Amino acid sequence: MPLAVIRTAVCAASLAAPALVLAQPSILPQQHDAAGNVMEPLGQVLLPDEDGQERLQWCTADHAWCVALQPSDTAGEASTTLVVTERAQGTGQPQSWHATMDVPDDGELAVWPWIVRLAPGVGADQPVADPQQRARQNVLVGGISTVRSMYSGGGARASTLQLARVRHLDDDIQVDNDVLALAWEGQADIRACFSEQDMKQRAGACHDEYGFSAKLSLDAAAQGMPVLRYQTVATRFPAGVSRFEDSLAKGPLKKKDLRTEQDPACTYVRTFRFSGGAYQPDQALPDCAGYTEP
Repeated sequence: MPLAVIRTAVCAASLAAPALVLAQPSILPQQHDAAGNVMEPLGQVLLPDEDGQERLQWCTADHAWCVALQPSDTAGEASTTLVVTERAQGTGQPQSWHATMDVPDDGELAVWPWIVRLAPGVGADQPVADPQQRARQNVLVGGISTVRSMYSGGGARASTLQLARVRHLDDDIQVDNDVLALAWEGQADIRACFSEQDMKQRAGACHDEYGFSAKLSLDAAAQGMPVLRYQTVATRFPAGVSRFEDSLAKGPLKKKDLRTEQDPACTYVRTFRFSGGAYQPDQALPDCAGYTEP
């Protein structure tokens, strides 16, 4: 078949493919550490849920683990619960457990599209005598809660990542709902001009803009429970503005100020290690409320 025809066929197949496709490792690569823990992307698929009804779920490539939102019992209310489903070989029907997320009253919850699959024997935190339970995989899953605020001529949103651990013990499954909570994303657009004089002083830049993003990765050298590397980037426009200062009181903006800059105080890296039932940072996190609160 001519190359042009092959390309046309591939493009046509791509356009005809369902919108819900499993994320491929080549697009979102897995991460591994020395202990054998794996951070793996989840992809959206339709599978039967714990009630037997097909539901959109976030699943591993082998469908061994899936995470979905548990619909609220009250109409109009946001979900506050993750349904974590395991389809382990040799265990019969899929088994599901619930992880409760800390979602503000006016917030909304989404599935963190990653899972950390712990190495054999890692994550139980106590001896497991039952060989079948001991052989089953423990995992970290997460939810992202987002809140929004509206201002006159602007608005803001902020999200938090919360990780939960599912671990197999001798007689049951233990779900630890909150082993880590981290600021995950933030964006704010704050009005800064209220008159023609303000517009002149601000050189036409009539909104202060703030951004915050984070990512989580595995420390490749870790042994035992995963060691998590947390990296953030905070930006602001114009340069030097702050949500805790009156931008009009700082004097007229100059051309050199009309740029987006990183805020070094809130652009940082921390390493989190598991201790006492939760993840602890290697040093205190800075106060970045101007970026991480709506």
